[in-house]
Amino acid sequence: MDLYEEILTSILFIAGLSLVILLFRKLLEIGKRKAVNKFPSSGHYWSPIDASDRRYYCLGCKKRILEGYECDYCLLKVCGLRCIRNISNKIYCKVFCEGSEYGPMKHHWIPGNIDSDQFCCVCDELCGDNDLEDFRCSWCIRVVHTKCRPSFPEECDLGELAQSVIPPYCVLSRKPGNRNQRMAVVESITSPEKSEHWCPLMIIVNSKSGSGAGKGLLRSFRAHPHPVQIVDVQKVNLRACLKWIEDHPEINVRILIAGGDGTICSTLDVVDSLGHKGPVAVLPLGTGNDLSRVLGWGKQCGSDINIIQLLADIQNAQVVNVDRWRIRIEPTGGRRTLPMKTVSMTNYISVGVDAVVTLGMQSTRDSMPKALSSRILNKLLFVTFGTKDVFKRECKGLNEFIDLYIDGKLVDLPAIEGLVFLNIQCWGAGVKPWEGAQKEMPQQLDDKKFEVFAVTSSFHIAQLQVGLSQPIHVGQASEAKVVIKNRSLPMQSDGEAWMQNPATITVSHKCQTQMLKKNEHPFKGCLKFF
Repeated sequence: MDLYEEILTSILFIAGLSLVILLFRKLLEIGKRKAVNKFPSSGHYWSPIDASDRRYYCLGCKKRILEGYECDYCLLKVCGLRCIRNISNKIYCKVFCEGSEYGPMKHHWIPGNIDSDQFCCVCDELCGDNDLEDFRCSWCIRVVHTKCRPSFPEECDLGELAQSVIPPYCVLSRKPGNRNQRMAVVESITSPEKSEHWCPLMIIVNSKSGSGAGKGLLRSFRAHPHPVQIVDVQKVNLRACLKWIEDHPEINVRILIAGGDGTICSTLDVVDSLGHKGPVAVLPLGTGNDLSRVLGWGKQCGSDINIIQLLADIQNAQVVNVDRWRIRIEPTGGRRTLPMKTVSMTNYISVGVDAVVTLGMQSTRDSMPKALSSRILNKLLFVTFGTKDVFKRECKGLNEFIDLYIDGKLVDLPAIEGLVFLNIQCWGAGVKPWEGAQKEMPQQLDDKKFEVFAVTSSFHIAQLQVGLSQPIHVGQASEAKVVIKNRSLPMQSDGEAWMQNPATITVSHKCQTQMLKKNEHPFKGCLKFF
């Protein structure tokens, strides 16, 4: 073995060992979290934290925290399991905050660990100079000096987010039927006394979306509204969590969905099934995020998001109607014994070359979810599969393998490799393919029509993404049918891809859903507390 082989072997050994250590630490962290949350904890929900670069102190033993635990709901911090047992008997979480029909709701004060840029609400001087001095209310997010606290009103008004928050004395929660689902669901709810402008917000997050960003976002949300207002779709039955909205039509509710296109579409299906429902905002955690672009919520959610500003923007957002479509897939060509499949579409559905890229990315991510947990790697995958298809051209001659009918009329298609049915203005991570036909065939979110266009290759898609070309505009329709003949073809609907055997695919109007479009002049009165 020469020198170069020895160096290469050493590098591979070190890389493999590092990967094993990283995986072991990750599994240990998950195990610790599961173990620590098995203890009776007075409502606290603990997550491990690394505080080696912050001056945090344990509220139990008063020592500095290097690695410890933080309650997601009230942000109380401790150093280990022993202090968790001790502190849980002394300080209840904010869900057990005092206040009911017997008197006004009181502040839920947590001592210490206040950032040094926070100002006292009494004297307007900086707080957080001393380690476990001063106090922060877990509900209204106000901070006060220890010496100023006696002169601060005892009643908590829930602060700037009062319009969005369910007060703890207004809700009765219960554990879900599945013992593996720890998050509580609403059993019953009443409106607070001052409810003229009250519009509680339900926040639905996919903790696996955004290459892990969903998990961090979930924790950020938990520190603000009532815990029953925060739902992780990976851990609960979504229909059960939202049933109270249907049971209380007198309460005006708004809903936020944080996830990728697939999460948004499946959650909208649940919302649409409710007898009473509220308008929906979306927060982008996926790769394409076309619906959030159209509704003004941005192309990507960063780690520095201002939660208070976001919730204020949702309350001030404009309600718009958005068409949703039913996709019925009926197998043909000797496969009639297979069951008919029905899916929903909000953004677009396509057959051909763009689905090839999505299917390749999806298969790779499913096989290596931990290794490909970066948005940059996902974009690199997109480029890789797109470049690969430039040479392979798997869907060449697509027009020969399908028949297209729009509003009952057969369409004579030119030589194409991809066909797209578009419901919104954006496609393919921000491309606006209908701009060139907007004057002749205006596009709207609520006109009960979709737009049909075609692409000729992967290279054509790349040209569209940099604005160097236009798609083939086929037309607008309120119903369409695609007959796939003689071979299997890749398809995708709102970012979820599959291989489709010969079938007849029918696109028809399903319903209109109320969505929230961000106001161009957002509320400016919020400060960034976290």
